[in-house]
Amino acid sequence: MIRSCIVLFSLLFALGVNAQELEFVDLGVAEGEFKEISKEVEWFNRSDRSVQVKLVSKNDALKTERKSITIKAGAKAKIRYSIELSQSPGYFEYELQLVGREDVLLYGFQFGLQILAPEVDVFKAYRNTQWPFRTKERIFNLKAGYKQDTLSSTFDVYNLGGADLDLSEVKVSDSVWVKFEPKTIKHNQFGRMTISMLPSESAPSGFQKMSIGLKNDDKVFAHLPIQFTLLPPKQLNQSEVVSGSPTITTSIINHDFRVMKVGEVESVQVVLANLGKGELQIERLESNCDCLTYELQEKVLSSGNNTMLTVTFNANNRLGLERKTLAIFSNDPANPTLVLTFRAHVK
Repeated sequence: MIRSCIVLFSLLFALGVNAQELEFVDLGVAEGEFKEISKEVEWFNRSDRSVQVKLVSKNDALKTERKSITIKAGAKAKIRYSIELSQSPGYFEYELQLVGREDVLLYGFQFGLQILAPEVDVFKAYRNTQWPFRTKERIFNLKAGYKQDTLSSTFDVYNLGGADLDLSEVKVSDSVWVKFEPKTIKHNQFGRMTISMLPSESAPSGFQKMSIGLKNDDKVFAHLPIQFTLLPPKQLNQSEVVSGSPTITTSIINHDFRVMKVGEVESVQVVLANLGKGELQIERLESNCDCLTYELQEKVLSSGNNTMLTVTFNANNRLGLERKTLAIFSNDPANPTLVLTFRAHVK
């Protein structure tokens, strides 16, 4: 007994870890149509020796890619895991333990996940065909970022192509990447698609749309329309000013609050910028619903400057698919009325 305690404390001291330590990982929200999610976590071996670690799941729904791993001294291990989702909505927690010699708990992860109720008719929600899968989005919004930022967004996809899809080798270009999780999406199952883009330094500021081609074995199998906004810096160089008149641009044209519960309140921040030489005056804003409110920091923007607009959607007494608009009136002669669209699916 005494010898076992000595071995236990010696092991903990050598590894430099704290027994019974759990790290909480918030997995956010998963829609009820999903059968499974796949992700990874990292653990750093801070000791001066290699460690053999058993990966022990405390829940039947949580599984790891491997049962054990060996982590070299000072190295970081990536641990891939999957969770089979409950078919009942609610909040769920899962625990993964990293166990060393003598069954010592070296580290642990506690995952929290909110599962929503599934769509009554999935085909109404995932109606847009981006062969060979379906999505809720007609255009894939990468949102906004400054030049040389990496723009990235993740979207739910549904495979209704009649066969399993191997998407492990999908390519676009040197500046655009598309990744699917899981890499193989079975027929009649859901997955997630992440589109990332690094705009060139010479790319113009402002709102842009384009189409990207997804390649598998160097053959294009799908074209996806994307949109994004490149924000100017706080102060533009004169070479970046696009016109002599006030010119308004925005980080968001369309925004989807996605699935919300009745009574829930969600906000999104929108960047408004002036790409022209003249002073931009935001004269007024008009929402088509009391449920969509806004707060604007500044109404007057000098050349090259930007400001923040906070838009809030209140789902109280709302139900179903909601589409609301916010009109921005300014002295931009080319675009005096800029209309932003906001969507939500209230359950």
